[in-house]
Amino acid sequence: MDQLNIQHRPRGPRLYHKKSRTGCLRCKQRRVKCDENRPSCGSCTKHVVHCVYPNAGQAPASSARRATAAPISETDDASMYSADLRASAVPELGAVTSSATQRSTTSETSTPDNEHRSPPGCGLYSSPGSSYHTPRDGAVDPDIDLPEEQWRRLWELRLLHNYQARMVKPWSDPQSREVAHMWEYEMPDMALEMAQQHNRFSLLYILFANSALHMWTESTDSQQRAELMKLQQTYQIMCSKEQRRDIEDINQRYPYNADYICLTSIRILSHSLSLVQTLTVDPWEPPVQWLHLGRGAGKVLGAARDLIIGERNSKIRLFLASQPHLLDPEELIFCDHSSLDWLLEHPSGPGSAAAQADHELDDEKVLSAYNQALSYTCHVQRALDRGEPDYAIVRRLCSFAVWVPVEFTRFIEERRPRALVVLAHFMSLWLDYEYIWMVGRAGEWQIRGIHKILPIEWSFKLDGLFAKFKQP
Repeated sequence: MDQLNIQHRPRGPRLYHKKSRTGCLRCKQRRVKCDENRPSCGSCTKHVVHCVYPNAGQAPASSARRATAAPISETDDASMYSADLRASAVPELGAVTSSATQRSTTSETSTPDNEHRSPPGCGLYSSPGSSYHTPRDGAVDPDIDLPEEQWRRLWELRLLHNYQARMVKPWSDPQSREVAHMWEYEMPDMALEMAQQHNRFSLLYILFANSALHMWTESTDSQQRAELMKLQQTYQIMCSKEQRRDIEDINQRYPYNADYICLTSIRILSHSLSLVQTLTVDPWEPPVQWLHLGRGAGKVLGAARDLIIGERNSKIRLFLASQPHLLDPEELIFCDHSSLDWLLEHPSGPGSAAAQADHELDDEKVLSAYNQALSYTCHVQRALDRGEPDYAIVRRLCSFAVWVPVEFTRFIEERRPRALVVLAHFMSLWLDYEYIWMVGRAGEWQIRGIHKILPIEWSFKLDGLFAKFKQP
C-alpha cells in the first residue's frame, strides 16, 4: 500500500537505555532494541505494522527529547483532548512531504491492478493501539487526507453498513427507548446531515473508525486486519482534526453544534476504550491514551453542556439523564474505599526499613489521586454487586478516565508500582465482560502486562487476579 503523506514536527519519548541512533522510529518509541533489518525490522514485522526509519532531515533525538520535557499542566486538558489523536501519530511518521507531491508520485507509480484496491498504508502507530504520548503545546497537525477514489467510497459504504447492521444494538439488556433510538437512528442521521449540509465530519469519521475497529476484532484474515487497523487509525486522526475545528466554532452558526460536539466526544471516548484491547502485553503498553482522552472529554462535555442548559430537546441532556448517573463526585471518587486501602501499603510492611524510607504518600496531592482511583474502583465494584446491566457497567468503566485525576495518569506513565497495582485491580473489573466487543480481553492482557514489569516485591498484590481469568 502507498503511504499517506503527513507533515509533522518530529518528536520522541525520553529514552532510558543506550540509544540506537539508527533504529526505526517504532522501536525508539517503544524503548526496545531495534535489529535494524531493512526494509522492515524484526519487531515491526512481528506486529505487522509499517516500519519507518528516520531520514536525514529529521531533528536529532536530543531536540526531540527537549521538546517533550515540559511538565503536564492540568489546565491544558481541553486542548489535550483536541490534540490527543494527532500527538499519538507523531512518533512513527516518516519523511515530510506535501500531499500534492505524494499524490503526484503515487499517480506515477500506481498500476491498474492496485489502484483502487485498498487504502494507503499510513503506518501511524507503533502498534494497533499505539503507545500514547502526552500532547504538548505547539504540536503540528499531520496532513492526512484520504483521496477521493473508488476504494474509499467502497470502504465507507462497508463501514457504514457494518455500523448499522451489527453495532447499533450492542447490549442484550435494553436501554431506555429514547437512548436506544438516539444511538440507532439519530446519531447516524446527525453525522450524515452535518457532513452534507454543514461540511462537518468529526462524528462521521469517528463512526467509521469505530466500525473499522469492530470489523478488526471480528476478522481472522491478517491482511484484512492490517487494512482495517490502518483505516481506523486514519479516520480517528481525521476526526480529531475536524473536532478541533468544531470546538473553535462551538458558539457559532449551528443550532445544535454543542450537542454534536458532545456526542462526538462520547464516541471518541468509547472508541479509545475499545482500543485498549489492541495494546501489547510484552512490552506492556499502558492505556494512557484512553485516560488522557477521558480527562479532556470531561472538559469538553462540561463546556458544551453549559451552552445547552434549558434546551429540552438536547440529545446530550437525554443521555446524561439516563442510567447510570455519573455526575456526583461524592458517589464516584470520594466514596468509601477501605476494602482496597491495602493496595497502597508498602509490601515490606509498615514497620520495615523500606516502608519507613518510602515517602510517596506523604504528599497529600499524591495520596488524594490514589484515593480517588480506589474510590472509583470500589464504586464500579458495588455496581457489579448490584447486578447492573452491561451497558451501565461499560459506561462506568469508560468514565474512569473522565473522573480519575490527571496525576494518576502521570503515575501510570512513570510506572509507579502503587499506580500499576491500582490499575491492575481496576482492569480486573473488565474480566467478566470479554464477550462485549468493546472490552474483549483487554482486562486480562493489561493485568498480564503489568505483572511482567511490576517490581517483584509488589507482585503478590496481583496474585488473586489471575484466578479470575477465564480458562480456555
